[in-house]
Amino acid sequence: ELYLDPYTAYQLIAVLQRSKTKTAVDISFLSAVCYTLEMRPLLTVKVKEYDLIQERIIELQSQLLILEPTYYDPDYDMFVNAMKTSFFLLDWVNEYDEEALLEKYDIRPGEIHVKIGLADWLLYSMLELAKLLKMQNIVKEISKLRYRIKYGAKEELLALLQLKGIGRVRARKLFTHGIKDLGDIKKSDITSL
Repeated sequence: ELYLDPYTAYQLIAVLQRSKTKTAVDISFLSAVCYTLEMRPLLTVKVKEYDLIQERIIELQSQLLILEPTYYDPDYDMFVNAMKTSFFLLDWVNEYDEEALLEKYDIRPGEIHVKIGLADWLLYSMLELAKLLKMQNIVKEISKLRYRIKYGAKEELLALLQLKGIGRVRARKLFTHGIKDLGDIKKSDITSL
């Protein structure tokens, strides 16, 4: 019913099982969905950025829930490309704008939209699998990440993003002016808003 490739479903279930023993964070889930068949074509790692991507992989190794293939494994290039794609999604949820993403990852707005849509669908699938496996602690984290993927915003803006007509730019402006949730909006006078 999720329209997933069975191998992808198996991979996502394996990732969810590993999350019982490791602390899962945003990059844990993003790298898992980027390593699936459905996310292809992945962002390609260029020769000049290969070392930088490798360094980031080493930094985040303890947070990854996917298994890194050996350097000589035929899937290693796919792994590195999946990690670059997950770094792009991580920057998106950390409020990088489209110009910065184009500069850093050479990804155009249309491609950004497609990747975000795929990531949302795969995170939804992971969410449903977590519900089936009765992993309620993970369900909450994936739900928040899905919302953040949709808007490209940090977790601190989630309360404001639930308001109609508020996107990540307005939410950030409100947040920087001390309005952090619905209660703050109710307390504020109309002129300051």
